[in-house]
Amino acid sequence: MDSTNKPSDLSNRAAQVLADVVETYANNGEPVGSKALVDSGRYQLSGASIRNVMQDLETLGLIKSPHTSAGRVPTESGYRYYAQHLVEASQPDETVKQAIASQINASKGLTQLTRDVTSALSQVTNCAALVTAPKHDHDPLETMEFIRLSNNRVLVVMVTKNGEIENRMMDVPEFISAEDLQKAARTLQPLVMGQTLEQAKAAMIAGLAEQRGQVNAMIDQMMTAANEWGQPVTADGAMVVAGSNNLFQYPELVREKLQSLVKVFEEKRLLMALVEEVRQGNGIKIFVGGDVPLIGAEDMAVVASPYGHKVGSDRKLIGTVGVIGPLRMNYKHTLGVVDYTRNLMDSVLNDRS
Repeated sequence: MDSTNKPSDLSNRAAQVLADVVETYANNGEPVGSKALVDSGRYQLSGASIRNVMQDLETLGLIKSPHTSAGRVPTESGYRYYAQHLVEASQPDETVKQAIASQINASKGLTQLTRDVTSALSQVTNCAALVTAPKHDHDPLETMEFIRLSNNRVLVVMVTKNGEIENRMMDVPEFISAEDLQKAARTLQPLVMGQTLEQAKAAMIAGLAEQRGQVNAMIDQMMTAANEWGQPVTADGAMVVAGSNNLFQYPELVREKLQSLVKVFEEKRLLMALVEEVRQGNGIKIFVGGDVPLIGAEDMAVVASPYGHKVGSDRKLIGTVGVIGPLRMNYKHTLGVVDYTRNLMDSVLNDRS
């Protein structure tokens, strides 16, 4: 284990100086000198004494001196030590809480809720945000209906008990009347109510096969559509990434690398390693630099947490909420925001359960 990862290696004074360097640099992006720390009023030390502490931190590889400045900036090891041993979440202010809470409404479907929460997270952290929602194919269906749009195009609308809406388009010959469509819906409704999409698929195909001789053309089309309904979406259901453009405002992040990272965000399956890492535990996780399980994110940091709902005395983890930003992100603020958001998401799911 790297010696810089052991809390016992730092005195309280050195730990305080490291925390102040990380947090000051996060706020303004400028190297931090001993004068700035003396002027903060938090130390009963001379500038020379603080410089000695900073020299010790530099020897340990926790801070470094850029060539163009007498000040110091944290190294990746310094950020990691701070994130693992020193940082404490700050309580989001009321403006931030309202920005997030206003997007969380139990009446929203999970897909829309995921989009809205992700957008709010990216805005209040000034970073990229990631939120995943449960797989729709595990939600039991509540209703199903057929709506003719024009000519031979019919929209199949399925609503789950969680309020999620699944739509499928299919071709149905024009000679099949609206009355026939409604009759088919009434016949199939008992077969699919309370079933997941996968279960409904099997039940519908079996039920439709029995009726094939009654309305042949329509049944053939409906069986084709039913074969598609049970296919899962992504491995973790709905996944939304928002605010990736926020990352371009940090000059220390190389633009070419960021462009590659944005492509990773767009290819959402590549984010699943990160999502799975987060879901391995119950609490908030912080990944720093090379620890981030994400291609192209070696100069980034991630603060993320699973969320879920109670099933009896257990907690079922079904989604992820996280923030992706530069190494010098405001960890205290981000931790508080992620914790607040995951608790709100927990509450919504518990209400629905």
